[in-house]
Amino acid sequence: MWTKICGIRDAETARMVAALGASALGLNFYAPSPRSISVETAREIQAAVAGKDVSLVGLFVNHSLEEIEAICGAISLDLLQLHGDESPEFLAELGQRLPELPLIRAFRVRESDLAFVAAYLNECNRHGKRPDYLLIDAYSPEAFGGTGKVAPWAVIQEHYLFDTWPPLILAGGLTPENVAEAIQTVQPYGVDTASGVETEPGIKSEELVSSFIKESEKA
Repeated sequence: MWTKICGIRDAETARMVAALGASALGLNFYAPSPRSISVETAREIQAAVAGKDVSLVGLFVNHSLEEIEAICGAISLDLLQLHGDESPEFLAELGQRLPELPLIRAFRVRESDLAFVAAYLNECNRHGKRPDYLLIDAYSPEAFGGTGKVAPWAVIQEHYLFDTWPPLILAGGLTPENVAEAIQTVQPYGVDTASGVETEPGIKSEELVSSFIKESEKA
């Protein structure tokens, strides 16, 4: 099971999470988030996990193409995660500018079905660029993510078109206590957590991260 621990804020935490076996570290560049970091800190994190078998995912929320390009020019990311209101046209342009980086497109779900995701992917097809992965998060009017709210697993399991849509990364309120059940219910490609392994916003617990990864692998 692919596991991403999002909102890594310092080199020491990055080393700890990588050593515990996470597949990916999420680096948040969205300034209003309590988990956001500077490019300088991202460089320190990159150096701390150099040579480790862990991917670095840059998280962006309604950044401009130029801002994303500048950050990608300053540090070596392995994937890009778009967690805002980015359009299919934006994805297509970003894919042309940074073709080597896979794209994760996040959606916050509150509807009783995933028709809006289907419509978005249809538009992506029209523009010639689909996301490489879809991340489904819980909807919150207060924030774009990291709220601890649980996504509607039953809706996702019933309506996600696993055979034809990009691989699914499940997020939204995942913790060591519920991640195994979430995986068994939804059968995603991967799982993503931030607040579910924290003692306070932005502060990761070694015990909780370890437990989350172990429970994910057991499911």
